[in-house]
Order: sequence, then structure tokens, then C-alpha cells
Amino acid sequence: MRVGFNACLLSSPNTRGLNRYLVNLLTELGSLGTDLYLYSDRQIHPGHLARLVPGSFTARSSRSMRYPIWEQYWLPRQCRADNIDILHSTHNFGLPWITHCPRVLTLHDAIFHVRARNLTVRQRYSMKRLIDGCYHRAARSSANHIITVSNCSRCDLIDLLGIAPHRITVTLEAADPLFHAPVSDMERRRVRMRYKLDKRYIFYTGGWESRKNVPFLLRAFAAASPENVDLVLAGEPAGAQRTNIEKIVAELCLEERVRLLGWVPDQDLPALYGEALCFVYPSEFEGFGLQLCEAMAMACPVFASRATSLPEILGSGGDTFSLSDPSELIALLGRVTQDVNYRNHLAGRALMRSGDLRWRSTAERTLGVYENVLSRSLPAKAVVETTAG
Repeated sequence: MRVGFNACLLSSPNTRGLNRYLVNLLTELGSLGTDLYLYSDRQIHPGHLARLVPGSFTARSSRSMRYPIWEQYWLPRQCRADNIDILHSTHNFGLPWITHCPRVLTLHDAIFHVRARNLTVRQRYSMKRLIDGCYHRAARSSANHIITVSNCSRCDLIDLLGIAPHRITVTLEAADPLFHAPVSDMERRRVRMRYKLDKRYIFYTGGWESRKNVPFLLRAFAAASPENVDLVLAGEPAGAQRTNIEKIVAELCLEERVRLLGWVPDQDLPALYGEALCFVYPSEFEGFGLQLCEAMAMACPVFASRATSLPEILGSGGDTFSLSDPSELIALLGRVTQDVNYRNHLAGRALMRSGDLRWRSTAERTLGVYENVLSRSLPAKAVVETTAG
């Protein structure tokens, strides 16, 4: 099977989020014998290509052109030239209206539409948002089938966007292999020294936009006030986001107990998870929540909010808390910092749940989607070919 991918995002060296999904999917599909064709409007970053199975892919980049022309003209022509069986875009948009082959779209969540509820009229009807909305609607309309990453997201796509249930298949994500490898004591010491982490700590890594709900974690930590324990926050907040967090930290008198690490390279994350007393994810809305998988793979005790997809992804791998009542998280933080047996119990549950979530399973289910879509399109394709002949 020859599968083409809109791989424009892979021109960036970024290894998080949508790129992490695509690279891990490509790696496993390549190991299953799929012929991969990666299409981009710029050169794909060599760091991503180095992760893929040698000989499993062909990377093609176009000359410089405006993105709409690339997507609607160059991409379908190249798919035909390469005799692609199916075209897949994995980043919520990016499919041409017309191709000679069926099209699959990964729509990770409905956050673009949920977020609109909190925008002003001016923001909601800004030119950029209107253009983005057109891209999203066009991709949904032109896709023969849609993949999403959780049952919660599937329900949102049905309820909020009106997509027919039979058009959507769920393929869960998983932790990058980086988080399944053992981390040596030397590596743990190196990371602790690099970030000057000389105390036990509670850990968060992720985004800083309002839906990530980091202030909720700060206030719960201040109320729990665990003895000789810091709160370590990794990620790179924008200027206004960082100012807001620093203001809350000052209001709660936590300047000496909250550590803002800034952006953290991937190679440091396993040790940061592994050394933490627990990982806390207080987000209000997630289509999946990949950090839960990363923490569980490192046997880090996990606490997640009972919101959207997070309880589904966490499963039995950790404990959840309400966002309407901070007392639940306060109690969990108190217990995990004081009770070593509880921490060990959570670590075991995390590892067990992590074993249920593997990229190989994601790739196998994705291949199943391709096969089903191709089987439905064969009669129509045969008619086209006969007519052309």
C-alpha cells in the first residue's frame, strides 16, 4: 500500500504535539511494510527522517509557492504521479478538494470550535480565524474518513460538528519510545543538577493557555503546602501567560517553592517524570493528553482532572480530581507526598496502564482504516479507470 502524507509540519524541528503523533505513526507504519510518501512545501527536517525506518519512505518537497496552491494543486498532482493509494493529513486540515485517491483526515479534537465560545465577536470573526475555519471545514468535507484520538473527541466531533458517527474511527495515541527506556541514576542526577532540583517535587509540563488551568494547580499546591516539596512547571509560556503565573505565585507567597523551568528538551523529560513525586494535569479540555502517557510510561504517579478525555486516557493508571472543588486535589497532593506505599501503588498502576497504549496498536488500527476506505472506493475507482481506458 502506498500512503501519502501531508507532512508540511515536519519542516519544523519541533518534536511535540502533532509532530510527535505523525513521526511515531510513520515509524510504526514503516515497520509494518507500508510505503510512505511524505509531501511538504519545504524541506522536511532531517531529525524527523532519522527516526523513520530506513527504506520505508520517500520525501518530496515542492518549490516555493503559496500554501493554498500547494495543497490544492501541487499535492494532488504529485499523489497521482506517485500512484498513491490513499492520502492522509494528520493535523486537522490539509486535504485537497479533489484527488485521484481516497483521503483520510486525523481530527484530534474540536478545540477550535470550543474555544470560539470564549472569544469576543471581533476575535471570532478575525480574518485569520475565518481562513482557518475554511481550511478545517474543507478538510472535513473532502475526507472519506476521519480518525480521532479518543472516544471523548469522537463524541465532540459528532455533537459539535455534526460529523456522521460511521465516518469516525478512534485510534488512541501512546508515549514516545523515549519514555519507555530505562533512565540511569547518572542521568537522573544530571537532570537534577541542570535544573537545580535539590528537593522532592510535584511536576507539570505542557501548555500555558487558559484551558490548561495551571492556576488551579498553583492554588491547590499552596493549600496543600507539602513540607519540603517544590512545584516544578516546565514549558515556555508567552509573555502575558508568564506574567500572570508569576503574579499568582507572588500572591500565594510561593516564590521560593515554585520553579519555572521554561522550555525543556525532550531528552530531559524522562528523568524529570521519573524523579517526580507525581505528575498533575489540571486541564479543562483535551482531545487526548499525551503527557499522561509519558508520565505513566515512566512509572510516575499521575493525577488528572475529570474533564473531557483525561479520565478515558488515564484509565486505571492514576487518580482523578474535580475541577469544581479543589479539596480533592489538595487531599491527593497531601497523600502522595506523605505515603510512600500510595506512591508505589500509583507507580504500578501507571506502568500497567502504559502497557495498554502503544504506537504499534495505533498504526495497526490506522492501517485498518486505510483498508476499509480503499475497499469502499474500489468499485468507483474501477469505473474511473475503465472510463479513462
